[in-house]
Amino acid sequence: MSDASDRLVQRLERVHQRLTEYQVDAYLVPSSDAHLNEYVPTYQCRRAAISGFTGSAGDVLLSPYGNHLFVDSRYHLQAEQEVDPGQFRIHKVGLADAYTLKGWLAEMEKQHGTLRVGFDPFLHAMASHASYAAALSTSGSALVPIDVNLIDEVWDDRPAAPEHPIYALPDDVTGRPVGDKLAVIRQQMTEAGAGALILTKLDEIAWITNLRGSDIAYNPVFESYLIIESARATCFTRAAPSATVRQELAPDIVFQAYEAYPQAARQLETSSGQAVWLDPDGATMGTRLLLPETVRVHERRNPVVAMKAEKNDAEIASMRRAHVHAAAAKIRSLARLEQLLDAGQGVSERAYSEMLHEEYSSEEGFSDLSFTTIAAAGANGAIVHYSQASDDVFLTDGDLFLVDSGAQVMGGTTDDTRTVVVGPCTDRQRRLYTLVLRCHIQLARQKFPEGTSGEALDALARSLMWNAGLDYGHGTGHGVGAFLNVHEGPQRLSPNGSGEPLKAGMVVSNEPGYYEKGWGGIRLENLYVVASDDDMPPHPSGKGWLRFEPLTLIPFDQRLIDREQLSAAEAAWLDQYHDRVLQTMEPLLAPEHRAWLRDACAPTA
Repeated sequence: MSDASDRLVQRLERVHQRLTEYQVDAYLVPSSDAHLNEYVPTYQCRRAAISGFTGSAGDVLLSPYGNHLFVDSRYHLQAEQEVDPGQFRIHKVGLADAYTLKGWLAEMEKQHGTLRVGFDPFLHAMASHASYAAALSTSGSALVPIDVNLIDEVWDDRPAAPEHPIYALPDDVTGRPVGDKLAVIRQQMTEAGAGALILTKLDEIAWITNLRGSDIAYNPVFESYLIIESARATCFTRAAPSATVRQELAPDIVFQAYEAYPQAARQLETSSGQAVWLDPDGATMGTRLLLPETVRVHERRNPVVAMKAEKNDAEIASMRRAHVHAAAAKIRSLARLEQLLDAGQGVSERAYSEMLHEEYSSEEGFSDLSFTTIAAAGANGAIVHYSQASDDVFLTDGDLFLVDSGAQVMGGTTDDTRTVVVGPCTDRQRRLYTLVLRCHIQLARQKFPEGTSGEALDALARSLMWNAGLDYGHGTGHGVGAFLNVHEGPQRLSPNGSGEPLKAGMVVSNEPGYYEKGWGGIRLENLYVVASDDDMPPHPSGKGWLRFEPLTLIPFDQRLIDREQLSAAEAAWLDQYHDRVLQTMEPLLAPEHRAWLRDACAPTA
């Protein structure tokens, strides 16, 4: 047993001992942190510390009856590789007969009569708490809030919390001053009868304040809480903002220490029976339990969610600039890769990942990657969120090489995936690649009326896959922030969406795929901004028409495209897209990279 495995087993044993002390039968360990982040700072990676699983989503339930990990299809293979089956039962959510966490809680209650489940209230959204509580129906069963986190108690080498500097974005990037944002929010608070709004999600706070930080890898945010009242707004931060930042935001925002937040929430008073607004999906039960019992709570999605998702003109312009920089970097990296391989030089997954990071870093305005680069060769491409690019896995002839990457470039966030072939390709690789590309094009070409949901568009994208008897286990698309988180709501193109309609200004990904264990994977991803389409005839009901405008400017690997599979309309879209890539990117590249791009974008027979 390795030292890491030995430490994990010891932690599990110590947590099980504490369950008896706190009189609970099980303990929930979610993947999120106190701000419900998808990507969490290292000191809050509790689920990884207790299970070894490092994926960005997946929850753990610890119990003397057995330990359980629940992961969706993006992480089925990764969980098998990282988690000891002798210590955890892996539930592959989405497969037939697989339990969800909620379903397993109900099953445990059936098996044991009653079930008391301990949890840290600051790590669970109000909505998820309500869902888990609804799974317990027997008298005596309950979710039991525990003031201390049981993982923290056994995590002896837990890292320290970050306190990185906070900085302000220029007005030409944000397009909207803080005072204007607060005025709109307060108007909605008045209409809802709320005297205060509490925000805990970091991208929402960063967007309102026009501030950014680096407390979480890949996400330019800072750990904080924000309480907005009718006459003031107070931001509680770990790192004290500079005097310049404080002066620029005064009097719209005042700052206090992060540790002062709980007491401020406890003392929150509203006048004339006004409520405190908490978003069930964006506020934790910890925050809910801090409020005085006399305070009325207004539970509804907070107004920042939609405001942030519908990008203004300045934000869209910043996104476009960021994508030009990101495309230049990725084009250079792919050209360099091809040159090295043609020269017979070995290139590992890790070597390419580092080469791509080098190219990103050379671009003006580069801040960070937007997530860990996925550089997956051969069979590793079947691991949807493969994040451990290896020094020992080299690209070899016949491999498909899947590269999913993105960057944070001043004002914009990028995310794209290209799958390329190393050496000659097989007919099966071309057939499947072209099928995935056709799914991508089908969505990219789609015009749709206002009010169309992400579920409808997801089905349109994957219908060709379904007709071939195939499917992919993840959604077709997700929202993306403007120099914020690479995954953003409320928009989502997924079979399991919320019915949220797409609106002009939203940025979404389009990323159909195909994955086969032991063979590899194909994913083709661009980002698009939803735009109005004024060329369509009037809709019968008077609705406006929308379309997808591409942000990503990177060629697809035409060696893998079987043009005979493409319809005339699909081929025309592909050629127009490549012409757009060439016209935009060629002037920005060195001569050797221009030649590569011209070849990559040239129409094929």
